[in-house]
Amino acid sequence: MDKKFTEEQFQAIARAGDAVYEISPLGLLDETTDVEGKLREKAPNPKKSMSFYPSFSGYSKEIVAILNPATRKWAHDQFVEKEKKYYWRYKKTDEDGDAWYLRKDFGLIIPRPNNTNDLFTEKEIIEAGYNPDMYDKEEVE
Repeated sequence: MDKKFTEEQFQAIARAGDAVYEISPLGLLDETTDVEGKLREKAPNPKKSMSFYPSFSGYSKEIVAILNPATRKWAHDQFVEKEKKYYWRYKKTDEDGDAWYLRKDFGLIIPRPNNTNDLFTEKEIIEAGYNPDMYDKEEVE
């Protein structure tokens, strides 16, 4: 089973790969290139950078595929977890006992008293300013 990376890990590894190719046109083939140093630099928290990534020894082929611009799109499809989408129902009901769902209306995510099959990832809910803990999420197959 291949390792599945989060989108955030993928982006950090890709930024490190871009930085490696900026230093040398040989990129990963240049033995003087400090790939691990670039990975540390591009992690969201450089002080804890190596714990941000999975172990190199177990996942080197996946990391190299992400670092390499020629295989990066393929690696994204193969090794990055797909975010699940859910229906988001407010945990409380209104005075009539109706459940409220988050819906997309004119480009905005807003609560409405009926479900219209709008699916959102947890990241989308947070970016829209909602607290996911206040909603029950219903997974869709």
